Parts: sequence; C-alpha cells; structure tokens
Amino acid sequence: MLAMELDTAAVKPFMASLLREDLFDKFETRSVEVVGKSRISIENNAEGGYIPWGELRPLVHTIVKAGGKPRYVKVVLSFPGEKTSVVHGNAAALFLNLVYENDGVTFTTATAQREFQLEKTLDQAWDTWVAGFFARKGLEVKSRE
Repeated sequence: MLAMELDTAAVKPFMASLLREDLFDKFETRSVEVVGKSRISIENNAEGGYIPWGELRPLVHTIVKAGGKPRYVKVVLSFPGEKTSVVHGNAAALFLNLVYENDGVTFTTATAQREFQLEKTLDQAWDTWVAGFFARKGLEVKSRE
C-alpha cells in the first residue's frame, strides 16, 4: 500500500481538477462521501457495473458547489476491471482512495488478488503504476510513510 499526500499549495488546484477536469475520468467509481452541512454518500452498485468517474463527477461537483467548502471528501476509485491485467496478471481489483480533510489531500492504494499469494509484486506493480500516473499528470505528491 502506497500512502501519499499533496503539497498544501497544490490542494485547491487538485480539488478543482478532480471535480471539473478529466484527470480520473476513466477510473471506476466505487464510492463517494461528501461531508459539509450534511453528509452525502454515493455507493456504486456492482451488479450494474461501476460508473466511470467521468459520468459521476458532474453530480459530485454540483453537490460540493451547492454545499460550500466541504469538511471531508472521500472518493474510492478503481482501475477499470477489464484492464487490471495490464498492471499485474493476478489483479482482481486495483483501488485508489482520495481523501480531502483538514485542507489536505491524501492518497492510498489497495489491491485485491485473483488468487491468494503471499508475495507483494501486485502491490508493488500498482504502487509503481500510480506513482507514474501522478508524474505523467504533473501531480507532485510526497510519501506519507
């Protein structure tokens, strides 16, 4: 598991990108929680397939905009299911958790295996892919470990 955070100066532009631009649009949305004046949770129904962030993003943007600056936002994304083998052959699911809280943004990664194995090459492959994705998108993150 990789744990990273954004520089404080990058938080506001990142949140604007998250809610207004296509940065994560191809990822699948597993869940969203926004806490401001009220708590709003969106749980995705796996039976119907996970909704791409690009389709859900305008709704989340509207929720955040209507409620003012949130105290907490958590978005759980996953790499598109049919593409997980590009990252690692044993990947059943690859997760990226984004949390905005206390004027900061943190990211953590997680994986689910197709077949149980004790070795950590799946975690390492996903962490490397995410770090490369952030670098390609110009997101400067630092490790929290």
